[in-house]
Amino acid sequence: MEKQNINELINKAKSNNQNKTIQKIVPITTKEIEEIQFSFYIEKELLKNLKLKAIQEGTSMKQLVNNAIKNSLKPI
Repeated sequence: MEKQNINELINKAKSNNQNKTIQKIVPITTKEIEEIQFSFYIEKELLKNLKLKAIQEGTSMKQLVNNAIKNSLKPI
């Protein structure tokens, strides 16, 4: 009797046409330059000006800071 109930359940499951979830595969992006997280305190007004400049130039604050540091470290 149990075997008959199990077969009914199997047939019921087979007849139920549920949509299968398909995973989306996304390639991992690789960075050209190795980065490391670094935190520091900055004056409130400087941060405000940095945000405004990033918006005006259509770039990120990270890129502005990196460029400023690179320019200050260039040999004279």
